[in-house]
Amino acid sequence: MLSLALATLRHRLTGFLGAFVALALGTTMIGMMALTLAATFGTPHPGPQRFRAAATVVAPLGFDGQPMKAPAVLSAEVVAQVTAAGTTTADRSFPVRLDAGSSGATSQVGRTGHPWSSAAFAGYRLLAGRAPQAAGEIAVTGGAESLVGRTVEVGTAATGTGTGTSTSTSTSTSTSTSKTSHGAASDGAPAPGGPRRYTVVGVTDALWFESAVFFGDAEAQRLSPGVNALVTDQDPGRLAAAVAGRAVVLGGADLTRLDPDSTGGAQALADAQAMAGSTTGLAVCVAVFVVTATFAFAAEQRRRELALLRLVGASPRQVRRMVLGEALLIGVAAAAVGCVLAPLGTVPLRSWMLGHGVAPDWFTIPIGLPALLVAFLLGVAAALAGSASTLVRVSLVRPVEVLRESVVERRAMTPVRWLLGAGMLVGAVAAGVVIARTEPYLAASARKYEAVPVLYVGAFTLLAPVLVRPVTRLVVGPLRGSAKAGPLLVRENVLTARRRTAATVAPIVVAVGLVGTLLTMQRSGDAAVLARQQQEVHAAGVVVPGGSGIDAGTLERLAAVPGVRVTPVTSMNVRIGTAAGDQIDSLSTLAVPAAALGTTITPPVRSGSLASPPANFLVIDEHAAESDGLAVGDQVVALLPTGVRVPTVIAAVVARGLHGDDTYLSAAVTGTPAPTQAYLDSETGRGRPLDEGQTAAVRRALTGSRAHLTTYDAYLEARRTQAAEQTDTAAVVILGIALAYALIAVANTLVMAMAGRRREFALLGLAGAVRVQIVRVVAAESAVAVLVGTALAAAATVAAAATQHASLSRLVPDAPTVVPWWQIGATVALCAVVTVAAASSATVRATRGRAAEAAGGRE
Repeated sequence: MLSLALATLRHRLTGFLGAFVALALGTTMIGMMALTLAATFGTPHPGPQRFRAAATVVAPLGFDGQPMKAPAVLSAEVVAQVTAAGTTTADRSFPVRLDAGSSGATSQVGRTGHPWSSAAFAGYRLLAGRAPQAAGEIAVTGGAESLVGRTVEVGTAATGTGTGTSTSTSTSTSTSTSKTSHGAASDGAPAPGGPRRYTVVGVTDALWFESAVFFGDAEAQRLSPGVNALVTDQDPGRLAAAVAGRAVVLGGADLTRLDPDSTGGAQALADAQAMAGSTTGLAVCVAVFVVTATFAFAAEQRRRELALLRLVGASPRQVRRMVLGEALLIGVAAAAVGCVLAPLGTVPLRSWMLGHGVAPDWFTIPIGLPALLVAFLLGVAAALAGSASTLVRVSLVRPVEVLRESVVERRAMTPVRWLLGAGMLVGAVAAGVVIARTEPYLAASARKYEAVPVLYVGAFTLLAPVLVRPVTRLVVGPLRGSAKAGPLLVRENVLTARRRTAATVAPIVVAVGLVGTLLTMQRSGDAAVLARQQQEVHAAGVVVPGGSGIDAGTLERLAAVPGVRVTPVTSMNVRIGTAAGDQIDSLSTLAVPAAALGTTITPPVRSGSLASPPANFLVIDEHAAESDGLAVGDQVVALLPTGVRVPTVIAAVVARGLHGDDTYLSAAVTGTPAPTQAYLDSETGRGRPLDEGQTAAVRRALTGSRAHLTTYDAYLEARRTQAAEQTDTAAVVILGIALAYALIAVANTLVMAMAGRRREFALLGLAGAVRVQIVRVVAAESAVAVLVGTALAAAATVAAAATQHASLSRLVPDAPTVVPWWQIGATVALCAVVTVAAASSATVRATRGRAAEAAGGRE
């Protein structure tokens, strides 16, 4: 039967062209994303980077004997001991803000400061100028050679634009402010100083893992007295014995543990990998949905041909083998074409990823044969799966049907399609119920909850043939009373040709459904996270820093504003462990004053209490408590980013965070890091807004600091806007590719359908209809198909949103559901334009020639 399949393909190229195009484009889409996904795996930059040319490095000691990176510092005793034993080079790493001369803060670029003596260990090479020596000189990486000789402003912790030298632990203006001066090498905080302008005396090449600014060694020590690592050529064994229990000695491949990205660049590709993974899975699903509908429609168009084969003696088994053989041949050819086109599509995709910050500048997408082989096999499998869904139908074709002239379809669904569609619907509902009952927090994460809306869209797409009829009756109901022939033709054509209508509707359901369900899921999850934060934080205003933190001077001026309560909050990563030095967990936490708990900050408490916590309190969420086996009253050691270990006691366990850890640490034990933000409210009541005089006084206190004041509602709104922009950015690739494919599939299906309706159009012409009237009827049918597809997509969106809401409402009272109306409307409009235009143009081509010849021609 394979030879017969080849013969039918040769003589029915036009009929199979639609399936070929759908498969080729589907394989292109899968191959493009498979190549991108494959490029995100592995280690792009193996081996040590920051200390690639170093023999031995001494680093601060963390839990379990693990080294710590900056801002952790070595103790003064270790520095003195190692320095006295032999040749050493002190490395310091500290955040800086480089202003290339523009007066606006937006021109600042975040970089890492180092002493010039450590540049050679990373492999930096001067491209222009010389090394910095004097206090007012710097060298920058990756800049133009014309920068040499220019004066730029550099903000560091010591200049008041970076981390501060002290922090207020007060919650009102009546509480005293504690300050700590830093001058010893053991505490690692920067020494105080004023804003400075530096002259660029050198430009080096750029390295992938950081953007650096190099200072003279003395100036780097002034800006950041603490030593983050010591490079030496001393014997590693004797050195390890000398600093045992106080520092870690590393060499060789172990030096990667001190790199800014110890994964060799893999961590920098996390966003690209997540995007490519989601898009690849989505591409496979969309391809299967569309190809299944296309093959089902192609099989329906050939019903009389298959009946003729049965009439001349072909058995049902032979017919099935022929259909599968055709699918195999089409699949192999289309998948091969798709694999050729896929690498071409990665070029604009990479440019988009780099331009939108999804991937770093050094990211490349090579042509990988394994990825293309996977795409090829998936393309062929999609063809066979699409054909397999029609096997039961084609094997049941009776020989007598060769005489049937009616185009009314008696069965709209095959058993396989029923099984797949119903299975996806049951799976979506079951997954939503299980998540709502066991792990409702998953509904706030788009990556973890993505399968549920995709299952809903797939179910409604596969069940479209059986849903089209009732939905169509509702849509075309107003046409029932029309006495004109056009509306009657539109209504009856759509209702009787369910398979053709379903083939047109399926890609529209995919396009509109994916946009509606996935964007609604993402935005509702983001809104739930912000709603939870709004319920947990009671503040009237927020001070947002212009750099990496609010400096001490600004915080002191804020604390001096009469009648204003200031709650400084510092975001940091801490490790918790036992007194014996064994690590328990790593947490993202907020350092807050004790008085803020239960007043300004009120997370839902599951056990313990936020009232009058101990001075060294630690509040963890349910996830940390369950996974680490911790409870209220347990004592743990917190290892701060600076390398300082402080004993803490768990004062309370709060509800699990919706977007990472929801933990709080006493600001009294964290030393003096600069707050990443500060909550403000009136002393007259929790969350009470500031009056005009207080607001003016706060703004005066912020003068010259680059920090700015905003209301808490405006702060949350800005975060909502930022989250929406990030969602839209991700949607451009994740949904854009699937949307483009679905629209092409719509046009492709309509071209197939119009080519098979030549005789129908010819008979209408013989009955007196002119070409314009026929085109109008077909355009109206296409518009109805868009409305039906939109209705089914809306049903899928409502079902997915309701399922997600069942989970979110268990986490956030009155959890919001955010529907992206503009994006959905734009998608519907685009589908309408493409569908009507494709149907009209295909009809114009199909009605060319004399009607009598077309009516009497062969199929």
